[in-house]
Amino acid sequence: MFEIFLFINPIGIYCYDTEKQIRKTMDELGVDVCYHYIPIANVCLVNDDLIRRRKDAQKLPDISRFSSATYQALQDYHAIKLAYGNKKARKYLYELQKSLSHDASVYSPELLKKITTDLNIKSSSLESIKQDDYIIRASIEEDQKLANQWNIKATPTVVLFDENSDQNGILLDGPINQHDLANILFQDCDEPISHYLPEQHHLRLI
Repeated sequence: MFEIFLFINPIGIYCYDTEKQIRKTMDELGVDVCYHYIPIANVCLVNDDLIRRRKDAQKLPDISRFSSATYQALQDYHAIKLAYGNKKARKYLYELQKSLSHDASVYSPELLKKITTDLNIKSSSLESIKQDDYIIRASIEEDQKLANQWNIKATPTVVLFDENSDQNGILLDGPINQHDLANILFQDCDEPISHYLPEQHHLRLI
């Protein structure tokens, strides 16, 4: 059994593709996996995403609107997680990232409403939770605490643990491909593409 912690920008350009690659690889290899999604957002991550999208020649909303979209997606994720559970919150982010992966300018309140409606998420439930700023902030801070603990500086970042191994975990910074991921799972990877984490959370790590 592997555990994968995926640290992502809530609307990050490479996060959708990375998640898709990971799931495809795990399915093809028939590997048992427990996924943990940790969306994080700060000024540096927002700026990094803007730079990547500009290099990709994407249409972009103005910077303030783009920043607001990032933080709103982060709050929505935590509100959905608290109201409906992790699985539906992950699905929300996945659908949002898929919509924005090639054109961030399509972001709008109407897009958010469509995604939540398609997922049978009631806006009234989310607004009720978001009115309690303390609950949302505590949930966000809990994820940020883990990111700080592992010194996560960029998104997407993937951390892999193997519960059947007593070695260290592997941290992969940036987009990954299926070949590298498959090699890592079978402990045949080259040193330069990863660095190792000390033991955390009493897990036996890759």
